[in-house]
Amino acid sequence: MSSKVSRRSLLKKGAAAAMGGGAAALIAGDTLAAQQGGAPAILTNAQGGRKAKAVLKYRNELPTVEEITLRAIGGRDVVIRVEACQACYSQVTQALVTGNQTGLGLGRETPLTRATILGHGLVGVVEAIGPQVQKVQVGDRVITCQHAQCGVCYACLRMRGDRCMNNSVPSFASFDGKEVTGALGGGGFTEVTVVPEEYAVPVFTDIPPAQLSNISCVGSCGFGAATTMAPVEMATDVVVLGAGIVGMHAIQGARIRGASQIIAVEPIRYRRELALKLGATAVVDPNVEGDNLVKKLQEMCTSRVAKTDRRFAGGGYVGPDYVIEAVGGDRMKPKTEVGPDPTGVLPLQQGWDLCSAIGTYVTTSIGQPWDANVKFPAANWSDGAKHHIPGSQGGFGSRKEIPRLVRLIETGQFNMKALAPKTFPLSQTKQAFQEAADRTVMVTAVTPNS
Repeated sequence: MSSKVSRRSLLKKGAAAAMGGGAAALIAGDTLAAQQGGAPAILTNAQGGRKAKAVLKYRNELPTVEEITLRAIGGRDVVIRVEACQACYSQVTQALVTGNQTGLGLGRETPLTRATILGHGLVGVVEAIGPQVQKVQVGDRVITCQHAQCGVCYACLRMRGDRCMNNSVPSFASFDGKEVTGALGGGGFTEVTVVPEEYAVPVFTDIPPAQLSNISCVGSCGFGAATTMAPVEMATDVVVLGAGIVGMHAIQGARIRGASQIIAVEPIRYRRELALKLGATAVVDPNVEGDNLVKKLQEMCTSRVAKTDRRFAGGGYVGPDYVIEAVGGDRMKPKTEVGPDPTGVLPLQQGWDLCSAIGTYVTTSIGQPWDANVKFPAANWSDGAKHHIPGSQGGFGSRKEIPRLVRLIETGQFNMKALAPKTFPLSQTKQAFQEAADRTVMVTAVTPNS
């Protein structure tokens, strides 16, 4: 959608807005905004006072659906009508349990000092933009991740967009005298949200919104773990610990990268079965293997590349080339099969012990007890060749990686249909989180405007 606005018309509208107390709107009326089709909303300050329904969490209370009032936009603000937002497992206690919980799974929980819209990362359509916005236009479909990518901070300039230093969403609305902000990525459980433009990545595709909502959080995490910071090499052995929604993206990423053997370790039966359909060459139930799990997996990987244990003939390594850990701690007890360690600490230790002496170990999970530890030999840590890459986004730079993943979905190289979330309206957000907590389905999402 585009609109042609002459400079004379623009100045007239700006003067009228200023006379009505909209001096800030006059400043907003630059030529760039006019070219982008966002000028009318800016010049009339139309977003100020706009009402929208949102799922709000504040301090100890359970979240509720409330009506929020948007503030006037400006600067780099992007107003998005939300199509879908995935109900991330990391927020289930925040959504279902009273208490001072951030829901980020970072260990020691801290209280929410602002009314916060749940959901991090979303897919939606741009309805208005601030005067400084350059990367998106009104009418664009965009995906936001839980991390921004400004492109100019210290981290972004060093190819770590997943650690962008301009990673905050300021308050953009009010409710009952309280400031309202969104979770990282803008807060997706709302009809309308506002984010700085560094969060919004335009995607030009007809892929259904619910499928696209996987990309913003879990997809960027799992896919990035296999393809970005430590890209899987062809003809290698990969073990993925945990075949939840994050692990499923890692499995497909490893397949696309050309791994020869991909072993999924998962206690839940239906997830093991799906993993085989999406690219895993073998699956293992950790409850069955017990204390023998590491040895079992090493045996499955040893000498598969060289097909010999003769060291002078290219053999001799033990263990997989890559281990991707995507388990984490149980935030609530599932209604499906339970893994060997609900704290999520044991899989972290097993992944380290399992990985080849020159292999790469990527960890993505959260939710372990804040005071938990894993152990490894000091000499191995200080003078070994095993690589450990931590971080839930795995180097996933949203502006480069989101369009690439969308392309893979469109061409059928990545199967997102099989991972399509079960969807719920805004009024049933609690049920969406409950089913995510139960793990009876792979993933759930909320469609606020359905």
